[in-house]
Amino acid sequence: MLSRLIKPVLLACAVFITVWVLVIVYWQYTARMPSTSDIALYLVVLPLALMLFYVVLRRIFTAVPAAALPAAGTTVAAGAAASSNAIATEASQDRLQMAVLAFALRTPRGSDADTVATAIGQAQTPEIVPELRDGEGFPVIAGRVDGIDENELREHLRESLQPAGEAFDVDALPDDRLRAIHLMSDVLQELLASAAEAIANAGDALAVRAPGRFVSSGGVIPGPAAAPQLNLSLLLPGAWSESERAIATQWVQQRVREGDASQRWLVDCFKSEDGVSGMALLDRISLSLHREQRPALWIALAADSSVSEASIARWEADGLLYTATRRKGRVPGEAAAGLLLVRAGDALLAPAEAVRLSRSASGQREASADTARTPDASLLDRFAQHLLATSTLETAQVDWVVSDADHRTSRVTEVAKLVQERLPHVPFENNLSVCATLGHLGAAADMSAVVLACHLAARDARHVLAISVQDALARTALLAGPASPASPAT
Repeated sequence: MLSRLIKPVLLACAVFITVWVLVIVYWQYTARMPSTSDIALYLVVLPLALMLFYVVLRRIFTAVPAAALPAAGTTVAAGAAASSNAIATEASQDRLQMAVLAFALRTPRGSDADTVATAIGQAQTPEIVPELRDGEGFPVIAGRVDGIDENELREHLRESLQPAGEAFDVDALPDDRLRAIHLMSDVLQELLASAAEAIANAGDALAVRAPGRFVSSGGVIPGPAAAPQLNLSLLLPGAWSESERAIATQWVQQRVREGDASQRWLVDCFKSEDGVSGMALLDRISLSLHREQRPALWIALAADSSVSEASIARWEADGLLYTATRRKGRVPGEAAAGLLLVRAGDALLAPAEAVRLSRSASGQREASADTARTPDASLLDRFAQHLLATSTLETAQVDWVVSDADHRTSRVTEVAKLVQERLPHVPFENNLSVCATLGHLGAAADMSAVVLACHLAARDARHVLAISVQDALARTALLAGPASPASPAT
């Protein structure tokens, strides 16, 4: 609430100060002695009138969206038709779906999705790691993946990136960066194998039926005789430097190149920050896949780690580390999660039994969840209603809720209130809070929740609502579930 008042107050102060300066300079220049009425008129009424004029103009221009205004030389009817078409297009885009060919994850509770889901369902918590200690020498509670040798990976990176010269300073990489890259590499290898298998299974269906023409989604599409494009989108922590993200991207490119030198592929990297989360990345991928006519596969991959002495020291200095006296602090954790995706309507690559992902619904809370005294799930409730409506599902068809909520009461109760009010049929044990068991996963938090949602949807052939509530204000949600007859074939 305070942040919403700052901008208007600053604007009002700027108007008053500007008017006062101009009027006083004018009076001094003309050597005029102002009267009481002049002071009231020029120093009070005039700035208020200017502010009122600004408010009126703003309401006039925001009341009529530019998209609804007819262009010069067109009729009002034509403008209305264009607006209706835009609304129809937006509605159809909301119904776009992706098929999940494969998913993988690496977490402190293992790499088997069923085992991880069971641990989260049992409300297991991160354990004390004796090797990690805070500034006072006490061991830290953390979610750590065993069996990672940072020095071994550093040597592999140094050898792999040697041709790039001194552009990549591998020795400067902190241990937590190396651990995230290691976890990401494991997930990537599994998804690359699944991509190769998907292309091999398509077999003759990907053959060219006529010179320079593909057969895709039941139709013949012009295009060169080549294998489907493989795109990889990486989501890495915003706290990483550009050099650190470049090293991770180069390493991924090297792994893809070693997998199949003949495969056409493209790797891009995104920085996890406000508005750029795993679910937001999936939404961007969905739009890109549906713009692509030729067969295409897409790997979405996120990784993060805060398991290192340097990261713990930094959190402790910033007052972010979870301690006995700071219950709302962060519990160090690490994970990598990824999905292999295609268009839901791609008849060549998407099996009928593949799990479908809806587009995500996202928005901002009116007030921070960190300061709210009572849980407010109204925004999540609107998301749930929107997703159910666009997927033509009944509320009873959603059997699970998976969120990236952690140990903070505000996050857990917000999701619990949504389940209680919108999905009362979902049992308590079917509401999974990923980060409460795995620790703070940062950039990999909501992607891990989506992977587990896909696993549950595939295992039970039911729909799962995945929710991101890590941020104080930003909220995102999407649905994972079996194919629905109402889904459009795109």
